[in-house]
Amino acid sequence: MSSPLDRPSTRAGRARAHTAERPLDLSPRLAVRACHHDTGEHTALITEILALHDALVAAPDLEPGPTTDTLFTRLVGLAVAPRPAQVVDAVLGDPQLTERLPDLRARCAAGEYALERAWARRILAAVDPAAELERFPYVQNYRDLTRIEYHAVAGHAPSAPRRALFVGSGPLPLSALMLARYGVRVDAVDVDPEAVALGGALARALGDDVTVVEGDVLTLGDLTGYDLVCVAALVGLAPDDKAAALAHVRAVMRPGATVLARSAHSLRGLLYPVLDVDDAAHGALGGLDPVAVLHPHTDVVNSVVLARVPA
Repeated sequence: MSSPLDRPSTRAGRARAHTAERPLDLSPRLAVRACHHDTGEHTALITEILALHDALVAAPDLEPGPTTDTLFTRLVGLAVAPRPAQVVDAVLGDPQLTERLPDLRARCAAGEYALERAWARRILAAVDPAAELERFPYVQNYRDLTRIEYHAVAGHAPSAPRRALFVGSGPLPLSALMLARYGVRVDAVDVDPEAVALGGALARALGDDVTVVEGDVLTLGDLTGYDLVCVAALVGLAPDDKAAALAHVRAVMRPGATVLARSAHSLRGLLYPVLDVDDAAHGALGGLDPVAVLHPHTDVVNSVVLARVPA
């Protein structure tokens, strides 16, 4: 979360807690069955994804709870499971799913925000915030993604980053906090006042040297002091908005500095916007020079796009 570009009303997308819950009745349309890479696999997947979207639309809210946790867990499970390329192409090319995709991503964004906000409050209320953080179901996912990102940046730059800005830190700014634990001086920015208040309080409670401030990505000032700017996946849900955000970041950074933009690939694009690096010549990267793209094939959901500010 980070700017009006990515704000539905709140946010979501990551997998939910695997708690013991009653099975949901999502109508006969949502038939859960094994996929065997046959010609009907993409049809079954489309049917299930559309039914999950219907259930999210019908939900009274997207706050964490048995119903929403089950729906998001199933959706994320479908998104990260390995699939043949022809199945992925058939699913993402389905006209009905294509029409619904913006709303599906927006609801994922809303659910992610609600989940992060609930856990931020829970961690802050705990006697031992650090111990409570370890109970967050996806803390290892954050560690894994941050490790991938840090080493990717260090491996493609003259030296490891010393000062970084994370744009779109959200109410549970674990990405910024984890990056700071690599010895990087990290600032974080978010457009939402509640996220800024919770994120700043968390950094203080956990003892991490991360400053969280309110700001819109499109109005950020001089960023020439940063070696690295990280742009969250939900900064700009639409391609034009993403490009505008990256273009502004490029304009206020120094030449040669690194920009890391989170993206998604394959069916993970159901959850997060896909940054099409192959379309860089047409402005998808906002004028940045592409350097590398990493697509994790683990439980880590986001892809990593590295780019450089041109001279």
